[in-house]
Amino acid sequence: MSPDVADGTEEQFPRLDHVGVLVRDLEQASAQWQSRFAVPITSTFEAPALNIRATFFNLGSAKIELYTIDEPKTLEYALGSAPAKIDHIALAFGASLSDADLNGCTIRGPGRPDPISSPFRIGSSDHIWTEPPGIDILLQLITPSDTA
Repeated sequence: MSPDVADGTEEQFPRLDHVGVLVRDLEQASAQWQSRFAVPITSTFEAPALNIRATFFNLGSAKIELYTIDEPKTLEYALGSAPAKIDHIALAFGASLSDADLNGCTIRGPGRPDPISSPFRIGSSDHIWTEPPGIDILLQLITPSDTA
């Protein structure tokens, strides 16, 4: 093992990027996180084509994403009667997902049950959401985009 790996300075992949929490009211939930935990919003994100808005909180070793879907039927499908729920765990990869076993996985978009034909490009990375059999938790998998 190289010294960089032994002392933890070399970045390891996959790594936890964030935990996503789907919320009904993004502004109220963000204000609650700021107030209760004295943490500032570190970034925001909007994807009008996906009807998604998000705020991110950096909690040192991990980020929390609060997000909502500005599409009432999709939000109702995803949340039911709950005001919020832990929705996904996002893992970042240093390269393509060629080493990951995605056999039997349905690749889909955020907050949606329907399969998608290709990853969503957000900034300089590609994103897919899937629930691998045996893991059974929704994962957001993030890779550098081939066309970045």
